[in-house]
Amino acid sequence: MMIDRNQELAEKYFNSGKEKSKNGEVDLAIEDYTTAIELKPDYAEAYYYRGGSWLRLGEWEKARSDIETARKMKMDIIVVSDEIRQKYDRAWKTLGNI
Repeated sequence: MMIDRNQELAEKYFNSGKEKSKNGEVDLAIEDYTTAIELKPDYAEAYYYRGGSWLRLGEWEKARSDIETARKMKMDIIVVSDEIRQKYDRAWKTLGNI
């Protein structure tokens, strides 16, 4: 029963993180994604979304680590690869303009 409860709570934190991220509250979103991961360590989507949040903050290594973890957890490799490529392309273009 505890596993079911943890999974339910993890999903609530994950959804809260997505909402906060959408509202520009990236730091708070990262906290929620982290809590979701603590409750459900194999939550690939939470790692992936937290990685995207790290990218928004310019934390490249943390982003890469989380996204790589999500990929290793067997998220759809094509989707992950395409999104990673798009995000890094945007990030490098932004860095090139600084």
